[in-house]
Amino acid sequence: MTETTLTHDVSSKVVPFDELPLLRRRLRDRKIVQCHGAFDLVHIGHLIHFEEARTQGDVLVVTITADKFITKKRGVTFPEDIRARQVAALSIVDYVALVPEPTALSAVETLQPDVYVKGPEYADLALDKSRSVFHEMRALERFGGRMYFTSGETFSSTKIAHFLRASSEAGQRSPLLRNNQVLFRDVSDQGFKLEQLKEFLARASTLRVCLLGETIVDEWVDVALTNMSTQSRCVAGREVARERQVGGAGIIARHLASFVREVHCFTNDLEPYLAPNLHVHRVCPGELVETRFVDRTTGHPLFKTRRHGVTAMPEDALPDFSDYDLVLVADYGHGLLDAAAINRAAESRGRAYVGVMAQVNSGNYGYNLPLKYRGADFYSLNRLEAELCLHDRALTLSELLERSAGLLGGRAVSVTDGAEGAAIKMDAVRYTLPSLSVQVIDTIGCGDAYFALAATAAAVGLSPAVTTLVGSIGAAAMTQRRCNESPVSEQEFMTIGKIVI
Repeated sequence: MTETTLTHDVSSKVVPFDELPLLRRRLRDRKIVQCHGAFDLVHIGHLIHFEEARTQGDVLVVTITADKFITKKRGVTFPEDIRARQVAALSIVDYVALVPEPTALSAVETLQPDVYVKGPEYADLALDKSRSVFHEMRALERFGGRMYFTSGETFSSTKIAHFLRASSEAGQRSPLLRNNQVLFRDVSDQGFKLEQLKEFLARASTLRVCLLGETIVDEWVDVALTNMSTQSRCVAGREVARERQVGGAGIIARHLASFVREVHCFTNDLEPYLAPNLHVHRVCPGELVETRFVDRTTGHPLFKTRRHGVTAMPEDALPDFSDYDLVLVADYGHGLLDAAAINRAAESRGRAYVGVMAQVNSGNYGYNLPLKYRGADFYSLNRLEAELCLHDRALTLSELLERSAGLLGGRAVSVTDGAEGAAIKMDAVRYTLPSLSVQVIDTIGCGDAYFALAATAAAVGLSPAVTTLVGSIGAAAMTQRRCNESPVSEQEFMTIGKIVI
């Protein structure tokens, strides 16, 4: 077969979206089966899916989401016309159409297939947080169609595209050939399933969350270094940019707003943000600003200052913990929170699950430890905080976890250790997961994201392994941005999840 003939045959199988009703009328005596997706990198998983779908009817029509509506990952590997051609080139596929909308609903309503086929990961409708499958099923019912879920093994195009960036030569550890586009680590050997992440999203979306802690304004001043000052004998430079970001409890609140039903943040000055489910309760005046002067060329910090205007939160401003499903305490040691008052509130918390993080930083070194919070359900510490609690150093991560859990006594205690990963002990079960990040832009904010998502996962009853994975995905997302430029979104969470598992 010549190239000209092949191109003609493939092109004839691609039909315009607005011609789908005509196709349905022309094939009214045939049983039409429809599959839908992005189909960026066509792989064996797609072929298995198409083969099983084809057994359900006479004609297989594949509809493909157009480029501008694909938001689940950073971008497609191939543009929409190429994606359509590569699917049409499969002999098992009869027709292909590009859908100029973000979902398949209009395509289902327009084509009116006898059978609409989805992968096995969509079979549990309880995990259909967006209710897209529910709406598709209702549309099918209106014209007598039905939905069918395949049973074959699933593969992730997102994962394949990510790791194809690593050349085989890079595996030889040659620094000249190493490909730095691979950002995350493959932990598929841990046996995780995508359905476990969907279960987290579904359960978390029902929670009403209370967050207590200091909001910190992170200010970045980029400096172009010039020379030594001749007058003061210090490093001199020229300010080239200044940026302010919300950190501390503020960024934790913004992380949570992407995943839970409602967040009530009790803090100092935090400007209202766009998320409609984030409610700010200003319990004391005052701004807390941390300014970092950074070498624009290297990205290395040169100097850090702090402006402190936060006062103590009145005890009568504490909310009733029983009004919430989850209460998170993010204590940065700047005087907003009274641990004794919070402990008293926690004693009568009713149904609320309580998580605690007490951060050690340059302003409170050695004085702000989670030991002051008693009776919490979940504690999140990093290596330094655990060592200070134990008055011991050079312990393995496993030893840190075991001894910290014994000291704090919570139902769940997690210790993070930077590039070494994270470990958790939950109801006597221990689990350790390596760091998911291969390339790191910045580590600031990683601990906050880990705490926010891991505590939420523990609160909804997920296993130690999945709790650690959920928190680690949040931390991995933050390594790919400068400080707290933006909160972790649900789409970003699922994209990284598909890559690593």
